[in-house]
Amino acid sequence: MILADLVNICNGEIINKCELGNHRIKKIKLNSQEVKKGDLFIALKGIKYDGHDFILDVIKNGAKAVIVERDINLKADIPIIKVENTYNCLYDIAKYNRSLYNIPLIAVTGSVGKTTTKDLIALILGQKYKVLKSQGSDNNHIGVPKTLFNLNNHYEMIVLEIGMNHLGEISTLSNVCQPNVALITNIGTSHIGNLGSKVKILRAKREILDGMSDGKLIVNGDDKYLKIIKSENVSIVNCGTKKGNKLVAYDIETTFKKTTFKIKLDREYKITFNVPGRHLVNNVIMAIQVGLLYNVPIDLIIKAVGMYKTGDKRMNVKVLRKNNILIEDCYNSSYESLVGVVELIKNKPLNKIFILGDVLELGKFSKKIHKKIGSYLDNINNKTVLLVGNEMKNIKRKFIHFPDNQSLISYLKEMDLSNSLILVKGSRAMRLEEVTDYLKQI
Repeated sequence: MILADLVNICNGEIINKCELGNHRIKKIKLNSQEVKKGDLFIALKGIKYDGHDFILDVIKNGAKAVIVERDINLKADIPIIKVENTYNCLYDIAKYNRSLYNIPLIAVTGSVGKTTTKDLIALILGQKYKVLKSQGSDNNHIGVPKTLFNLNNHYEMIVLEIGMNHLGEISTLSNVCQPNVALITNIGTSHIGNLGSKVKILRAKREILDGMSDGKLIVNGDDKYLKIIKSENVSIVNCGTKKGNKLVAYDIETTFKKTTFKIKLDREYKITFNVPGRHLVNNVIMAIQVGLLYNVPIDLIIKAVGMYKTGDKRMNVKVLRKNNILIEDCYNSSYESLVGVVELIKNKPLNKIFILGDVLELGKFSKKIHKKIGSYLDNINNKTVLLVGNEMKNIKRKFIHFPDNQSLISYLKEMDLSNSLILVKGSRAMRLEEVTDYLKQI
């Protein structure tokens, strides 16, 4: 990108009387420690750090220019460009770079399963196209622009994950990335503490349409909120496990290691997804629909689904010593995803140990939802329930509660853990990998 173009896009002003020239920017960086020679640095004010405090560092590292929103009294031989708001500048540049490439962009949002669906779509489309995808859960107001900055002539498709905590956030990012196809995986209770109801969560997720003038919206047709969604600008494609959806998964079977189901196109096809859980089938079927939409041959789609591997701490099944099976699913948690995992294993004839951490970001609904978790667990036989965290105290039953992970680990050291099926699940901030790391060593 040409520096002068970016200054115009952001309506910036050079405040140190340095000539722009015809400089071309190598990369745009938001982390001062990542800046290299020829990069543009945008100074963002975050919760912990303010990029404006590191201007000298990025100049020493070879930055070609910096964009700021504060007055910087500094002698420098590179342009210091002031804008009204560096976050808006970030969005403007990302939107501009997106506009330079007339290629399809698929945007994924929803309460549960966004990352799995995004990664699976990228894997399916990658059988035929060169795909740029957002890395990990890089799905927020910084992660989405960062991904778009990496767009170049090498790519033929873009697959983005878009998350949110409040109303308006998805709308902003949708207008930045301008999707051709959007997906909403489901409407659950994640972030209900910020939004107040599932109706408002639906409204927030529906903002994915705000950057679309046409195209397709693919939704989970089994979800009671999504199956009735309407739009004047885009066509709606329902996918799921129930009749009436455009693409239907049926004959679903699941084990500790995989999930299989069938779909009907020109003939019947069997799909094998090497991740356990019936609750994930809707995500897979929606990803398959994207592949079909972009004419990826069905045999390559089936191959891609079979190649998929879970990310770190997401539904990882491990066989341990002492004849134990560990399900490590502690990347995040919600009521819906917790029930989905427990449904998979509740009837297994093994001793079951559920190690559960707080489900966070529920606000005033936290007590109610944690009590609901307790009521659900009451109906599971042959189990031991170990709870950790302040919110789990709301489950007032004869389960064992611990204030922190170390107390829980100390208790586990005294238990006979042989011949057990152990589920470890909780929100990311609970850091339950401390528990799974111990279990893997015994």
